[in-house]
Amino acid sequence: MQVLSLLTPLVQFAFLALAVAACLALSLSMKREFDGLRRSNSDAIAATAAAMAAELAALKHEGVGSEAPLVTGQDLNLTRRAQAIRMQRRGESAATIAAALRVPRNEIDLLLKIQKIANRQEQGTAATAITPSGD
Repeated sequence: MQVLSLLTPLVQFAFLALAVAACLALSLSMKREFDGLRRSNSDAIAATAAAMAAELAALKHEGVGSEAPLVTGQDLNLTRRAQAIRMQRRGESAATIAAALRVPRNEIDLLLKIQKIANRQEQGTAATAITPSGD
């Protein structure tokens, strides 16, 4: 009876040790399998990227002579022009105006330059109309 009472904890310990060893072996085999999958996926991704790069180069080569004009998405209609001019008169910068109206900054810069030229011409014609003529 004493032998059985001594063997019972040893059997439990041995079973626990075998279970831990089996879990460790399973964990290592899973890690090895995941590493293999990762390598094969990275090779496949690299091959796909190389193929896409070659296709992009071919498309660029084909499209060299036939470039489409740049489309900005939204035109600067009369309402936005008026808003931009009002904002400029209030002292806001071109970058702020472009961000507020969601229009490219170069369009706002061009609009403000044209407006400045138009204002100078209006002031010039008004000044010549006011000055007395040499009757």
